[in-house]
Amino acid sequence: MTAPTEPDPGVRALLGRWSGDPAMFEGATAEDVSGPRARFIAQLTESAGPAPRVPEVRDAGGVPVRVHRPAASTSDAWAVFLHGGGWVLGGGDAYDAVAARLADDLGAVVAAVDYRLAPEHPFPAALDDAQAAIRALQDAPPAGVDPSRWALVGDSAGANLAAAAELALRDEGRAPAASLLVYPPPDFEGRYPSVTENAEGYWLTARDVRACSKLYLAGHDPRGDVRLSPLRAASLAGLPPTIVATAGFDPLRDAGHAYADAVAAAGVDVRRREHPALVHGFYGFTAAVPAADAAVGALHAELAGLLAG
Repeated sequence: MTAPTEPDPGVRALLGRWSGDPAMFEGATAEDVSGPRARFIAQLTESAGPAPRVPEVRDAGGVPVRVHRPAASTSDAWAVFLHGGGWVLGGGDAYDAVAARLADDLGAVVAAVDYRLAPEHPFPAALDDAQAAIRALQDAPPAGVDPSRWALVGDSAGANLAAAAELALRDEGRAPAASLLVYPPPDFEGRYPSVTENAEGYWLTARDVRACSKLYLAGHDPRGDVRLSPLRAASLAGLPPTIVATAGFDPLRDAGHAYADAVAAAGVDVRRREHPALVHGFYGFTAAVPAADAAVGALHAELAGLLAG
């Protein structure tokens, strides 16, 4: 099938409405990211819609966690969700609508980890928080769930954190039953053609990738650090069944493909779900873009199937 030459019409319409907005990381400095955070919240509120319910906020390993219960419970499985936003954006209630959608589609409880953000808390704070919260949730899971039937879900930066956390959890014998990684950035060291091909015009830009990475790293050298580049781990064997979702018009597309290929080569059950007409961010575009809504529904249905086992 021939790849589309431009994004889905619904994506184009949404990006057209945002065309007058400043670039996401315009004005960002190591001391002030208030502008990018406000822009991100405004755009996500428009594209994901309002959250249908207010979650319960609890502590897990010293980390705030927002517990979303579904409108109709159909499963005693559960999921941990790690939000995107380049390790800089998306904290607090910004992702409530996205996490609630995951809970409703799974018919299961979702615990969304509100990890610390850069630049105030650079690497490895976000990963430390994610791992501490996951371990605490495994030891004291939300009421009414089967502790052994859980999934790890992340989009963008959250997918990076999820992939890195899975390696540690695997080594501890605490791996999830399944995972969903949506347009993951699994490699700080590689150079991929899609970063150049999709550098401008598709919401996430190559400049954004560089800006948020710089804020997260805060001078740390990523070379040889699998906590940043899980793709480069000595072994990817033993990971759980994994869905890797990518978007055709995304600077991170090829890195996601490389991760899926590497995990499959390690003998892991990997489901590559490519969305050629979508862009980075589609996981949060469900209220504005019908094609994104359909894609997310299909990803969640597949994840529910993995958890049903």
